[in-house]
This record gives sequence, structure tokens and C-alpha cells, in this order.
Amino acid sequence: MKENEIQQRQAPPCLKRDDLPQPDLPRDTPEDTPAVQDPETTAPPIRLGSFAFQQIRSATAIVTYGGVRFLIDPWLGDKESVPGLPAAYEPTRRSPFHDLPLPISEITQVDAVIATHLHFDHFDEAAATVLPKDMPIFTQDGVDAATLRSRGFNDVRILRFNGTDFKGVTLYKVDCMHAAPGERGRLYEAYQMRGDACGVVMRHPDVEKALYLAGDTIWCDYVADAIHNFQPGVIVVNAAEATLRGFSPIIMGLHDLRKVLAYAPNATVVASHMDNVPHARLTRKDLRLFVGMNHLQQRLLVPEDGETLLF
Repeated sequence: MKENEIQQRQAPPCLKRDDLPQPDLPRDTPEDTPAVQDPETTAPPIRLGSFAFQQIRSATAIVTYGGVRFLIDPWLGDKESVPGLPAAYEPTRRSPFHDLPLPISEITQVDAVIATHLHFDHFDEAAATVLPKDMPIFTQDGVDAATLRSRGFNDVRILRFNGTDFKGVTLYKVDCMHAAPGERGRLYEAYQMRGDACGVVMRHPDVEKALYLAGDTIWCDYVADAIHNFQPGVIVVNAAEATLRGFSPIIMGLHDLRKVLAYAPNATVVASHMDNVPHARLTRKDLRLFVGMNHLQQRLLVPEDGETLLF
């Protein structure tokens, strides 16, 4: 699909969590089953027209798309380097829970970085320190761009809804709803954090499937519109159902994953942002039980840290 063929629709107000019906989940189909590489593989062979998604840790990933290597949301600090969150369900537990699966020197061998937002688990002090200052970094808006420029980065670019080209890959910004409607303002005011975040769609003329990185969002019609407009073949969902006490989830969990699977019956969904933050309420173990009970082994993938999926 070319850029001018993509329908551009005005996003209406975000849906509430129960606005959509709960149809039967589409079951597995034998075609288009992704190949899984050994977790130690850092440079998988990629066929023409294919791409790779490597889960690093939490929401951090490496996407090789159209021959371009992108580092997504680099949280590169040491295991347990972040203090606990008082309102989390494990308030004293430090994060990230696990070490990086690869040396930082390998993780940072990329062509560009995409920072969907600057919360501590998406772009941290370690990333600001180790990434080269001339590394191209794509951000959601001018506010985040100014923050990164203040840290010495000199090639900071802003994602656009109508698309931004980088080495032949077109990156489309997609809005997120990083908390429930009616709660978002109060939540982020209480924690003195920005509540804005974004997702990204990638397209390339030589890659068959569009990739949609949904980012930190609950199910809402920003997500539905992205699926409708871009028809992605692969959707990466931050799926840990992160929740702070007194509020609804701020990213997707099982309830929202059901909606993604039903709304995009031809897409493969990948669960990311798992098993590393104390405010998560959903684990890989939970998701794999859900996958098995619903026969979704090829529709909903739950990669381990370091694992590479080929599409």
C-alpha cells in the first residue's frame, strides 16, 4: 500500500474498555507462521520481503525492517537499578527484573532509535549515556525532542502522522491512550509525568507486511484506526497490563488483547513489555496459558528476552 492509498481518518474520542463486543477469537491458520530464531542469534538472515523483531527486554526491541535496524525504546540500565514504585502491586521490587540478554555494544549497533516516549522504562539514563550523540533518534513530539537535544543528541527527528522517511522505510506516527479516559490527567498529574506516548507503523515497498508497534496504550480507537488504515500484518502490543493502585490499566492486558485479535483477524500479534516492571499484572506465563486455552499458538506470540521472530 502506498502512502497516498492509506485512508486518513479523524480519530474520534477513545473508546471505553467495554465498548466493543467480545466475538469468538479467530483460531490459528497454518499459513504465515513466523520463524523463531535461537535467542542467541543477533543477526538473523532476513529474506527479501521479510523483517525481524528481536525482543530485548521490557518494551526494548530491535526491529530490522527494509534493511534498516531500529532500536525501540532503549531501557539499558542494570538489573534492579530502578527503585520500587509505591503505587505498584509489588511496591518494593526494584526493576528491571532481568539483565539485558545481549551486551549493550551489540544492542546499540543500529541505524536509528525510536523513542515512543521518555518514561523511565522506555529511555533511561543509561541510554542517554551510551548512545552516540549523532545517532538519529525519532521522538513523538517537540517536547521530547527538546529533552533529548538538551542531553546532547544532535540528530533528533519528530515522527509525523503523514509519514517520515528514513533510508527507504516510512515511519507513521500513531496516537496512544496511555491510561483510561477520565483517569489519564489525574494519574500523570499525581506522578508528575507526561502522559503522552505514541505508536509507530513501518512500511517499505519491498516488505510485504506492515508492522505496527502499538506502544504504551490501552485499546482505543487510535489503535482501531491504525489497524483499519494500515492493515498491518504484525502488531506488537505492550501487554503487561501495567496498573497503578487506584487507577485502571495504563497499557493493554488480556481484555484488550482479545479486542486486537478480533479486530485484526489476519494479523500476528506479538506481546512485548513483559516481566520486568513492578506495576505489571500480567506475565508471560499468564499469556502462554491464554494462548494454549484458545489455540492461538501462531496468532499470539510471546517471545523471551533475546528471542528473534522472523516474518
